[in-house]
Amino acid sequence: MKGIYHTILLCFFFPLLTFSQGNDQCIGPNIGTGALFTQETVGCVPFTVVVEKTDDNSNDHQYVFNYKGGPPTNTVKEKTYTYTQPGAYKLMQISFRKDNGQELRICAVITVLDTARIEISSKICDNTVNLNLSDIRKNGTIPYDYCFINWGDGSMLEKVYLPTVPVSHTYANKTDKKISVTGGYIVEDCGGTNSINLKFPVINEPKIQELIKTSTNKFAISFNNETGDDYAILANGQVLLSQKGKLGQTQILFDNQNSNACYSIQLQNACFTNTTSKEVCDINFKLNPTAEGNELTWTKPMPESFKDVKLTKNNSVQITVNNTSYMDNEIVCNEENCYQVSYTSNGSIYISEKLCVKNNMFLCETGIPIHIPTAFSPNGDGKNDELILFGDLEKFISLKIFNRRGHVVKLINYPYEAWSGDEQPAGLYEYLLKIKNNTNKEITLQGTITLIK
Repeated sequence: MKGIYHTILLCFFFPLLTFSQGNDQCIGPNIGTGALFTQETVGCVPFTVVVEKTDDNSNDHQYVFNYKGGPPTNTVKEKTYTYTQPGAYKLMQISFRKDNGQELRICAVITVLDTARIEISSKICDNTVNLNLSDIRKNGTIPYDYCFINWGDGSMLEKVYLPTVPVSHTYANKTDKKISVTGGYIVEDCGGTNSINLKFPVINEPKIQELIKTSTNKFAISFNNETGDDYAILANGQVLLSQKGKLGQTQILFDNQNSNACYSIQLQNACFTNTTSKEVCDINFKLNPTAEGNELTWTKPMPESFKDVKLTKNNSVQITVNNTSYMDNEIVCNEENCYQVSYTSNGSIYISEKLCVKNNMFLCETGIPIHIPTAFSPNGDGKNDELILFGDLEKFISLKIFNRRGHVVKLINYPYEAWSGDEQPAGLYEYLLKIKNNTNKEITLQGTITLIK
């Protein structure tokens, strides 16, 4: 909309204005007049206003581009200003008559429209797509009057006035589509655009991708909502909670006090052949520290679909297990160990909660029968050129030495074998030393060795 030659206050979109009316010096019997012409008074954010013309009977023109009442302050002489936030603003011009110096004031209303994206919620049934369109924006801004829908199949743009009931469109084929929705105003066609990528379902039932037990009684289910329908989480076949649907990848967090439950997704009013997914089950993973080590147990649900069971220790060590228990005897003194179990069932992945323990029953040893040096220097001077163990070597079992990346660089199974560094770079190396203590109990010691060159 082009600018208007103003000789009075312009009250465009007055019901939406939130000006401060206290001591408004745009109006009043002692206020003179003037002339003010801007190229445009309405536009979308960011909106640049240019004062194009003023009257010839006054001079020394000054401006307040966001006048809020009271005596005008912070005036500027520049005739261009950019508004970066939507809303309605008063533009005040101050000038002085050439003949008698009388101060003249005049105000115009500048309306800056929002470019907020229209929220799109979609549902798919066979070849037909239904859209729910929501114009969600801050209070005090002007809502869209209509929107244009580009259905992404070469058909004509569809103009829909807002607010509206769900809008449907039937496609000739089920290839991937991109739907775009652009908002518009009657006074200025400059709204924001939002889009969604549409993929028609290729399966005949919903599917849980992943069930994660994040902590005791807390879970997260991930699945691809291929139709956008509302859905329910079922626990052992009973509705645990219901949720509003949204097309695409979905994750829902929930609590359940009942352990060892099996969960499924049930879509509401979907066009799938089967609206309920196959189940994936909590296995009630438990950790029990004992004097012999850490005992791990879990419940095995539905043996015919329970496969690829893996036990992970400390986020890196993968242990393949074939039953529902495991005893970890490789416990290091004063070290915390964390465990998780994962398995595949009905094409879905289950990941148990992470259980951690510092096994206080596995006491740290005193009077260790074997000593390992903290450093050695293979430089050929005849002093500490090799790493050699000392003490009661009959108690020795094995020694593993690791580099900074956690790779084993030396494995020693013979107590009298020495290590010369094997051309490894200087630095700090970790070790695990397995020995028998004075009561012939197998223990594992952890420490570091410095290789000096």
